[in-house]
Amino acid sequence: MRIVLNPLRQFLLCALMMLTASVKSYSQSVRTDTIGFSVFFKQGRSEIDMNYRGNGSNLLSFADTITALDEDPLANVKYVYVEGAASPEGASDYNQALSERRTESIREWLLKHTTLDIGQIRTASIGVDWDGLAAILGETDWEYSDTIVNIIRNTPLWITRGGKVVDGRKKRLMDLEGGKPWRWMLDSIYPELRQGGADVKCYVVRIPDPQVLRDTVTVTVNTKDTVYLGEPAGPIEVLEPILAVRTNLILPLMNIGVEVPIGNRWSVGADWYYTWAWRKWFKDLNMTNCLQLLGGGLDVRYWLGKRHTPEIANRQNRLWGHAFGAYVYGGYYDFEYDYKGYQGEFSNIGLDYMYSARLGRRHGLRMELSLGIGYIHSKAREYNVFTAGGNAFRTGYVKNVNWIGPTKATISLVVPVNRKVTYEHEEVKR
Repeated sequence: MRIVLNPLRQFLLCALMMLTASVKSYSQSVRTDTIGFSVFFKQGRSEIDMNYRGNGSNLLSFADTITALDEDPLANVKYVYVEGAASPEGASDYNQALSERRTESIREWLLKHTTLDIGQIRTASIGVDWDGLAAILGETDWEYSDTIVNIIRNTPLWITRGGKVVDGRKKRLMDLEGGKPWRWMLDSIYPELRQGGADVKCYVVRIPDPQVLRDTVTVTVNTKDTVYLGEPAGPIEVLEPILAVRTNLILPLMNIGVEVPIGNRWSVGADWYYTWAWRKWFKDLNMTNCLQLLGGGLDVRYWLGKRHTPEIANRQNRLWGHAFGAYVYGGYYDFEYDYKGYQGEFSNIGLDYMYSARLGRRHGLRMELSLGIGYIHSKAREYNVFTAGGNAFRTGYVKNVNWIGPTKATISLVVPVNRKVTYEHEEVKR
């Protein structure tokens, strides 16, 4: 049987076939890629150590990848999935809490060091990494591997009777063969699971280039669905603070200071105070009080934590975190209250604690909080004032001041000055 179509129907059928081919080609060329890597933690820890098992190079490379994807008009980051876990030994509640803390540490790092927003990061804390244990055992020829994998796959986490837990997956593993396999895993397998901690996967939608599809009916894309970042290639850029300018908000606009890093662990700073809270030119006001402080000081500081170890990857963390320091200050003061005051010079030496926190995601403003305990010495010369804003008349009395206690407190707004430095990944790893 022969079917004959009129010219109009032939044209419509041809157009429909071409449209179908184009849509099919477009749908085949739109794909979702997965970029994944692991973050490793030391046993029982949830802080990210940038110098541990390639964490620094992998995280910095991932941050660069996110930046590149943001600038690529043909790519869209759907979301990043972070899954935290822990090894089987230890209490279940502790393992769950540890996996949650590890997941949160990675989430906070991504928010601070990438352009990802909160809505693009999805997290899950699975507690014990049973799947990871089964995967490791599946690659060994150990005599108990199949039995243990079978227990993991087919035994509930908890078995209850009458509302009470009477058995479970972990108990059966510990009881197997009198505990011999469990003790072997403690020494041979669990260390690897302890060092693991979280997997990060980024799902990216890549759309086809319209310039390519314009003249192409069929597009064949040869690509792997999953790319794991191992040893990253190419240079990376690090923003290194070269100094920070600060002002103590307790005495706003009446002081200025600067802190300069010396390596990753040490820094030196200087501050200058020019407080003047009595303006004698306002003759119409009955001003009988005065607060004048003119002085400066130097400090040296030691920064705590593994984020300040000498590795190049930690240079971006300079002047941030917890620190202990020593300081020396000196200057002149004039304090008056109700027509009576003291003038003199002072010297101050002490030890302080400082915490510097970032106010933004990356390398913007910071807030410093510090408290110091030390020793102040001064000879305060007493004087009287008989008219508001008038001349000071010394009484001849000199008060010898020696004070041990709190001598320094700051709540400072800090503006870091950074420079962008490019390193090869081999340099970062050293």
